[in-house]
Formats: sequence, C-alpha cells, structure tokens
Amino acid sequence: MNVDDIKNITVVGTGVMGPDIVLGFAMAGYEVMGLDLEQAILDRAAQKIDFNCRQMVEEQMFEEAEAAQIRSRITLTLAWDDAVAGADYITEAVPEIMETKKEVFKRCGELCAKEVVVASNTSSMSITEIASELKYPQRAIGTHWTIPAHLSPMVEVICGTKTTKATEELTLSLLKKAGKFPVLCKDSPGFIHNYVQFAMVKAALDLLERKIATPEGIDTVIRNGFGLRLSSVGPIKFVDLCGLDTILNIQKYLYTMTNDPVYKPSGAIEERVRRGDLGAKTGKGFYEYPDDEADTLRRQTNRSIIKIRQALKER
Repeated sequence: MNVDDIKNITVVGTGVMGPDIVLGFAMAGYEVMGLDLEQAILDRAAQKIDFNCRQMVEEQMFEEAEAAQIRSRITLTLAWDDAVAGADYITEAVPEIMETKKEVFKRCGELCAKEVVVASNTSSMSITEIASELKYPQRAIGTHWTIPAHLSPMVEVICGTKTTKATEELTLSLLKKAGKFPVLCKDSPGFIHNYVQFAMVKAALDLLERKIATPEGIDTVIRNGFGLRLSSVGPIKFVDLCGLDTILNIQKYLYTMTNDPVYKPSGAIEERVRRGDLGAKTGKGFYEYPDDEADTLRRQTNRSIIKIRQALKER
C-alpha cells in the first residue's frame, strides 16, 4: 500500500487519547472513524472533539467553516466490523492493559485486509508483545502520540521484531503527511518520551518528599526555567551549548556530594571531553556547529522564549 492510498483511518478506543488522535487525522484531511464499545464513551468523545474544535476557532487556528469541515470528516461508531474492515490504516488507543491491546490487534487482524497497518498508541509497552497474536504481524507498529495529540507535533514510532521496512516507511510517510514529526525509537520500555518524562517526574517527587521545595516551587522552576527553552533546544543540544567540560564538572561534584547514580559522570561526555570536543564552543560535541550555527541557535532560542513570554502575558 502507498501512503496516497490511505483515505479512511480507524481509531479503536475513544476514551482519553482516542478523540484527539481522531481529530488530528481529520485535521489532516482524512476520513476518520472513532470506534468504541459503549455509546456513553462515544458521546464523551464527541463532546471533547467539539470542545477542541471550538477552542481552535477561538485561538484563530481555523475559521468556523474549516472547523465544521474537519468535524464532518469524523464518524463515531459502535460498528466494529464495518469500522475495521473498511479501514486503510488502523491505530488503537485503548487502555494500557497488555491483554486488551493484544485482543484488539488479534481482532483487527481477523477483519482488515492484510496490507493494512495496525498501529498501537501505547506509551510504554512492547509492540512486539502487543502484536504477538496479530495475523501478519509484519504490519504492526507502535505510534505513541503525546497529549494533546491533535496539537502536539511529535509522534514516536516503534518497530517490533517482525515489523517490515515497508510498514515503517508507510507509517512515517503518513505521519509526516498529517503534519507530525515522527521519531524512530527502539522497542524499549518507556521509549524516549516517557523514559525522560518519568525521570523528571521522579526527581520532582523526590524533592517534594525530601521537603526541599513545595509543589508550587518545583512546578514554577520547571515551567519558568528549562521548560521555556525546551521548545527550541532539547537536553542533548543544551549540554553542547553549556560546554561538555562544564557539564562533566557539575556531574562530578554532584556525584561526590550525593553518591546518587543519577549524577554519575556520563561516559559519552567523558569520551568527548578527552577528545577536546567540548560542544558549541569548539564546533563539535554531540552535534557539529559549523560557522556561526551556535550563535544562530542561541538567537533562535532567545526569540522562542520571548514569544512564549509575550503569549503568556496576553492570557
């Protein structure tokens, strides 16, 4: 199947994230069916979709007419067989319960055409295990959207042991066509997003339990500190900008003071420091910085923070 052959998409599960994934695909022009087991769940999904459409109109992302067109491409249904059998692409967004996901995949495999990709929105579970009972498991793949899925541009893409290159390429093409930034990741617990996110959450809760700061203080530091720059500079590029020798010295001090393995000096940083690749100031660290690229990145980061602060003042 070619990405241009995909016209109808089915999202199985319309509880927490399903409605936003449905909306995200509809915003990209696809005909989307949201499938669930109870009418009450579908009713709540419809309310959420309507609310999100209204909000995007209020925020001037769309005109009323365009939002109405997006909403018209969405059908919420209890008709499992029709929704799955007629799909050109399927993604499940059911609860994070392995047996539930495996059952969904198994049933999809029994109903849909063999060339149809079946994706899972799991945020942490093995796609290999989820697809273990799927007919033609080579067309199974993980696509972890992040909350709020209709607005967040990043989607993690995870291949199982039997996922084919064709399935991977089709999924990447579809997500790019839908305006997303797909990122490939190995089938490892937590993938990238939750591995990093839950490390931050654990650190924040540790500070709280040790009575080092209040919940408000911790959230204020994160939101108004590194949180402001994360939209333009990720943690790897950030340490490059700081200087890898500086980061290594900080790690050594904190590890000596706390003996906490979290601060154990990074082997990847130590190796680069030994080579003299100290980051942006030497033109090479984890990334390369030809010419004035480092200065350009700093200006872009500053501009991004200025715009965010201006937007926050307007609210």
